[in-house]
Amino acid sequence: MTLLLLAACVLAIAAAIGIRMKSALEVKAALETARREAAAAATRPRDIAVVHAVAAQFVPSVVLTGTLEPIESADLGFEVGGRVARVDVALGDEVQPGQILATLDRASVGAMQASSAAGTQVADANVALIRDRVELLEQLASSGAAATRDLTSARQQLTLAEAQLAQARAGQRATSTASADHAIRAPFAGVVTRVPAGPGGVVGPGLPIVRIERLTSLRMRTTVAEADLAGVRVGATVRIEGAAVTGTVRSVVRSLDLQTRRAPVEVLVENTDGALVANALVRAHIDTGAPVPALRVPSTTRRADGTVLVVGADGKVASRPVVGVADDVGDWLVTSGLTAADSVVLRPGEVREGDAVRAAAAAR
Repeated sequence: MTLLLLAACVLAIAAAIGIRMKSALEVKAALETARREAAAAATRPRDIAVVHAVAAQFVPSVVLTGTLEPIESADLGFEVGGRVARVDVALGDEVQPGQILATLDRASVGAMQASSAAGTQVADANVALIRDRVELLEQLASSGAAATRDLTSARQQLTLAEAQLAQARAGQRATSTASADHAIRAPFAGVVTRVPAGPGGVVGPGLPIVRIERLTSLRMRTTVAEADLAGVRVGATVRIEGAAVTGTVRSVVRSLDLQTRRAPVEVLVENTDGALVANALVRAHIDTGAPVPALRVPSTTRRADGTVLVVGADGKVASRPVVGVADDVGDWLVTSGLTAADSVVLRPGEVREGDAVRAAAAAR
């Protein structure tokens, strides 16, 4: 009986071992299959988006970047301090030369004028009084009835009184000028681009509270590199990106800044229809030659080193140096280095040179 039980145990253990070995072999086989599939997937070419260049034209030009400033602008304030009594314009109003924009409270000016006039009258009366005394002493001195030193002293007093009268009159004129300075007037025709919130505020002398800009003409002050200076001349037409408006080169300084090595250029742009926004940063072009055939590709195809990646006939990715410039819409206009038949990788950051890929046309 004991032998039978021992034999049964041995058989059971052997069966368990066999089952475990079978399971281990199955797991090993599955892992091997997965490894082979992964290796096959790694060597299988993956799809990569490519584009084909389309024919275009490239116009050689000098690119300008700058701010479209108003041709005239002025920040206006009162020459004297005081309380704002009235604001006569609103933001965006068009004004004419000489038009009153804002005024100060004149109550303090009226008191100043009255005081100044009284001071002038006192000084004038003092001069008249001393002049009469001088005339009297001159008559007495001529007959020996008055001392010469008294006449000399009276004449000195008259000179001092006349200087005090001149000073009083100058103060009166200054007060009158201050009264005129209590109104801000437009120096030229333009648009109001800044005004105070309303009357009642106290302002200091010279503090700008109103701004006027003439927006019918704009100018762009910029600079160009020495290599581009030959293509910029006075009177040349300037194309503004994103607008159906052109400008004209107003001036070119044929002298380079010692630090930047660039030459100043000023462009005048008429804006009578208000299509352009003043003080906006813009890009512009000055055409310098006849149109040149080019191939257009998306800007994303260009790498930082100025090359693109193309997929060759063998399915391998290769680098290709190209020459080109960006156009107004942001595409890349290639003048050499590509053909229309080349499959250009749309996003070169997704692959590396030498990778085996399968080209898939990307939507343009």
